[in-house]
Amino acid sequence: MSLMPTARWKRPEQLQGYLEEEERVALEPLLGTALYEHLLEECERLRGKYGDITPTTIKPTKVAKEDAGLVYADVTDRIERIQKGLPAAPCNPLPDEYVEVPDAEMQTVRLLRICQQIEFYKMLSHKAGLLTVSFNEGGGMNVVGTGDYEPASDKDREEARKDAFMSAGRAVDNLLLFLEADAKGNKHFTELWQQADSFYLHKDLLFQTARVLNEYLDIKGERMTYVALVRDIRFCQNTYLKSRIGGKLLKAVVNFANSFNGFTGTNNDLVYAELIDKLRIALAFYVESRRVEIGPQKDKLARRDSITDAQQAMADACQFIEDNLDALGEAAVGTPIYNAIRTREEQEKREAQNAEAARCRQHKAACEQGRKRLFTSFPATHRTPEYK
Repeated sequence: MSLMPTARWKRPEQLQGYLEEEERVALEPLLGTALYEHLLEECERLRGKYGDITPTTIKPTKVAKEDAGLVYADVTDRIERIQKGLPAAPCNPLPDEYVEVPDAEMQTVRLLRICQQIEFYKMLSHKAGLLTVSFNEGGGMNVVGTGDYEPASDKDREEARKDAFMSAGRAVDNLLLFLEADAKGNKHFTELWQQADSFYLHKDLLFQTARVLNEYLDIKGERMTYVALVRDIRFCQNTYLKSRIGGKLLKAVVNFANSFNGFTGTNNDLVYAELIDKLRIALAFYVESRRVEIGPQKDKLARRDSITDAQQAMADACQFIEDNLDALGEAAVGTPIYNAIRTREEQEKREAQNAEAARCRQHKAACEQGRKRLFTSFPATHRTPEYK
């Protein structure tokens, strides 16, 4: 139990069912089935090769063995001896099999350790109640305790549950940060992880990563919050943005956002960059209006304000598109805004033509009336037959 050195479990296999449940519910969705099954195989292989994957048996390269020795010490025994007024026992000697591993394998070991933290701490936060009671054959329920320790109070148990919950949350974010860094670097796990819903990069969205979303919507930089919002982002993007600016232009904008490293600074690029910012602002407000973690007392007011802000931002983006149709190029042709402008221009052209034709008819009628007056003023003997 390296994750909880002060705990004493004579039969740790009793926790196995709880841990397996957390693997299925909490861990596998983050990793994706492909990466999860790969790590199961790697865990079995590494344990067979090194005996275990804890810091007591495998350490990173160039780490002092003295530091590892402190980690390996039996912390519980030392604390008990100090509490009883006895000298602290020396650290346990390092095991003979304590070895360094290649950097490539060490990456897998680090990932496995983070995964273990997630499932262990989630198990403690979710099963704190079950772990503190025992069920008897007669149907009775007792509080679990030991003869050598005082039973924990309700406050102690609640604090332990909260600590485990917070540790699990940090471990989840550490996992996503680790995999995101790997995807940007060595790509040891990218091919397998990109099959998971929690894959950090969504190239079909205006908010491709948690970092980009955090610039427009306060998610505290938490990757897990971004993962939870991906479906809302996709819904709002397809429902509100696509219907207003058209799928063709939206796709062009998203592609430009994904290839921003190729930004050249031309006028067209500047227009696209500004349009991306305007659309992201609108999208962030739409997503904010769907977030479920808003407090119940402020729920209606917050959602109403977010929708109003989103509609205003969307109108601003549409006006910007209308003002910059030529710079947006072929991508804007055939979109709802383009068609609306062309329809309006055609209508204005027809109205102008109709007005011109009306003026011509009026002018012709006026000329005809003037000619009649001219000829009818002559004596009848001098008039042409049609005016007699």
